[in-house]
Order: sequence, then C-alpha cells, then structure tokens
Amino acid sequence: MRGALFGDQVEGYKEAFVYNGVYEIANAPIKPCAEQWKSNPDELNYQMTFGRQTIIEAVNTKSGPILPEYYYISQIPKAGNRNDKFDVLGIVLYVEEKARKIVTSQERELLVREIVITDHSTEQPMIISTWNDLAEIDCDTLSAWTKKFSVVGFTALRVSTHKGFSLTSSMSTTIIHDPQGSRACALEDWFYNTKRPYLTDKHAFSM
Repeated sequence: MRGALFGDQVEGYKEAFVYNGVYEIANAPIKPCAEQWKSNPDELNYQMTFGRQTIIEAVNTKSGPILPEYYYISQIPKAGNRNDKFDVLGIVLYVEEKARKIVTSQERELLVREIVITDHSTEQPMIISTWNDLAEIDCDTLSAWTKKFSVVGFTALRVSTHKGFSLTSSMSTTIIHDPQGSRACALEDWFYNTKRPYLTDKHAFSM
C-alpha cells in the first residue's frame, strides 16, 4: 500500500522510514488514491495518509540501516510470483527521451518511460519501465548521465512480460543515482575495461 506525504511532511518524515524497514503504524487514515498519484496500473485504489496523530515505530531498532540486496540481471527469474520484487544494479545504456502518456482500459492516464541497463552477467540488456513520478524527474537526471554510462541502482522492481521479459517499477521503487560499495565499483571497472571502448553511440540502444 502507498503512503502519501505532502508538503512539509516530506522533510519531516525523511528519517522515519528506510527501505525494507518494518514498522508499526497507527492513526494513519486510509483514503482513496487519486489516479494522478499512482505509480503503475496495478496499484491499489486507496492509500495511507499521515497526520499529527500518526505514530510510527520501527519493529527492530537495533538492526541498523537496510541496504539494497542487488541481483545480477541473469539471476532474476522469468517466471514466478508477480509480487516478488528485485533490487538491480546496472550500467545505464539508454533512457527514453521523454515520458509517454498511455491510457488504460479503465481510462486512466499514466506516464511511462523506458530505461535500458546491462551488467556483466548477461549479454542481453534489460529494459526497465518506470511509471509516473519516476518517469519524470528521476529519469531526466538519468538521461543526462547516459553518455557517461553510469552505474545506477534500482530497488523493488517487478518482473514484466513487456517485450518478452523486462522489469517494471513498483510503488516502492527508488532510483539510487550514486550507489556505493564494492559491487558498484567492480561493475564500473568491468564496463569500462570490456564494453565501453565498443560503444560510441548511445542511440544504438533506442527501442
């Protein structure tokens, strides 16, 4: 379920949640979700809202920060539970120039934008479809980085049958523009030593 933050709440709750954290939340009314705030077509029609009476408590305060558990592209199963989510680390090869507007069978207007990434585990690049808010500002930033072939992290992606086999953002998805750690460094080294010399035109990855 989505939880909506507005205005000053965004800053106020910034330290209250961490990705994959487990919390007990009280006094958070459930209200209908406006179509414009939905991240993808499968999202629920209602959302959790926060106010002055809302109480948020971490279930395990001693566990420390929860970091993404990155999968290699080749490790992601092509068939499985549609609710499974995967964190992925990859080199961004291509970002669609701008978000496209689509209309669903329920007459809902959504924005979608495609990203293409790769890693050392497979020769087949992976398409990631990002929806609504992620398809705008976050992808605009990535678009400026494609000529650099930067390492980027994506969390909570779902498997999709779009174009055969691809990934799609969920309401929990975040884009990590500067992932840290040995995995990110190793991926960057691999790409620049083995792939980068042969890539001269990022538009070759246009779908």
